[in-house]
Amino acid sequence: MKIKVSSFASIAFILSGLFMLGGCEKHDHTEQENITTIKLLVTGPGFDQTFTWNDSDGPGGNAPVIDEIVLPASTTGLQCAILVSDESQSPAVDYTAEISAENTAHLFTWTVSGGASLTITGADQDAYGKPFSQITNWVTGQSSTGFLNVKLYHEPTDKTNSANPGGEVDFDIAFPVKIQ
Repeated sequence: MKIKVSSFASIAFILSGLFMLGGCEKHDHTEQENITTIKLLVTGPGFDQTFTWNDSDGPGGNAPVIDEIVLPASTTGLQCAILVSDESQSPAVDYTAEISAENTAHLFTWTVSGGASLTITGADQDAYGKPFSQITNWVTGQSSTGFLNVKLYHEPTDKTNSANPGGEVDFDIAFPVKIQ
């Protein structure tokens, strides 16, 4: 049987496409990750505290254990780094580096509510210069209380819209806040 070069090229193209499709998988790690622990490392002049949200048995079990964020009033120069992990495994699995490496596909959002006098601004960007906000700058005002809601979005469609960036929410947690 004689195969024309153009037919052979077409067959080779189709076969290589099938191999590529079979070998490519969409990387969607969020469905497999079990996020049990969020740590906020807050540092600044004369201040170094870690505040933790922990849901060791995962969704639907016992209520999470949540630290109250207690900050000094009228303070500038505070910076927060967020760490994300699964402490139900031994050793614990730290997802922070993976999220940072995939910063164009992630966005942390920070929302203060309930009257807490706390202003938070993003201090880092993704590889394309868009908001990422794994590291944030904090400024406190007068004595007050409220809540800090932190969300991690996966594949947001509009990273400049922190109120509704689109994509899937990997976690959505709230910390009580006290400024004193």
